[in-house]
Parts: sequence; C-alpha cells; structure tokens
Amino acid sequence: MVISALLTYILGILSHIPWVHWVAMGVLAIEISGILIRRKSSTYRAIMFGLTVFVGLFLLDAAVGIRYMGNMPHGAGINLQAEYDRLIHLSKLRRIEIISNIAVFVPFGFFLSEFLSSTKRFSAWRRLGYATLASFGLSLCIECLQLILRVGFFELTDLVMNTAGGFFGAGLALLGRRMLGIGKKCER
Repeated sequence: MVISALLTYILGILSHIPWVHWVAMGVLAIEISGILIRRKSSTYRAIMFGLTVFVGLFLLDAAVGIRYMGNMPHGAGINLQAEYDRLIHLSKLRRIEIISNIAVFVPFGFFLSEFLSSTKRFSAWRRLGYATLASFGLSLCIECLQLILRVGFFELTDLVMNTAGGFFGAGLALLGRRMLGIGKKCER
C-alpha cells in the first residue's frame, strides 16, 4: 500500500516536468561528461559526474522550476517544526512525503560518492561526508529557492530528510564497493 502510494507520488512529480527540461538536463550532463573525457578523465568518473549533475538539476527543477512555471499547485511559507517524534501519528500522505524526500536524494548521494571514489584523495569516510554535505547544500538551496520564489514551504523536515537520503545513497555506494571488493582497486 505504501509502495503504491509512493510510486503514485513520484509519478505525479515526473508527469509535471516538461520534456524540454529532461532534454536540456540530459544534454548538459552529457556535455559535462564529454568535457571531462576530453580532459583525460576516466570514462567512469565522467559518467558519474554527469549523472550527479543530471540528478541535481532534476531535483532543483522538480522542487522549484515546475512549480514556479505554474505547472503544479503550491503554497508558500516556513515550517521549522521538526515532526520526527510524531512520525507514527502523521497522516499516511505526510509519511509518504517524508519517505519520498529521503528517496529522491539517494541517487544524488550515490552518484556523487561514486564520482569521488575515482580519485585517490577521498577515503570512504570522506566520500560519505562530502556526499552528505553536498546533499545538505543542495537541499538548503532548494528550500531557500522555494521560500524566495514563494513556490513552496521551507521545511526543516525536508532539509533533514533530503540530507539523510544523500547519506543513504553514499552509504549504498560504499557498501556496494565493499561487497564487490572494488574498494581499493578503483582508488589506485
């Protein structure tokens, strides 16, 4: 029941994004990857960076752009009340929104961690920290833009849940590398 409601929520967001935006974001991500490849970066690293850029742009567009253009109903305001202790008593729709806020940032954290893994400078803990910090920064940017453009609510819950999603995504990347035994091999 919760999974079907979550899919409905995600498909609702995806259906409001104009295809022109998808194409523009894809072209930009491919071009950035191409620039990195031409500058002698590894293909894997370039693809991971391109995917990170694409997901980041998608999150910005989904949270701010489509609402600003009037394609999706919205309200505006600030909600700094942390609702984690009352998560059990929240309505089913609010729980789905909180889970969605975590889920949409998982790919961002995953791809950013994978991009950072292709260099010797970043240990596993640093990749986890940087991906979490970048997720926080992107989420803060989204929340501030929603407030400034009056296309959504600046919610503390969203900020924390988005950051947690980036953390989980980076954790999944690190866990996958450990399970596949490619942790140290790819960093050389």
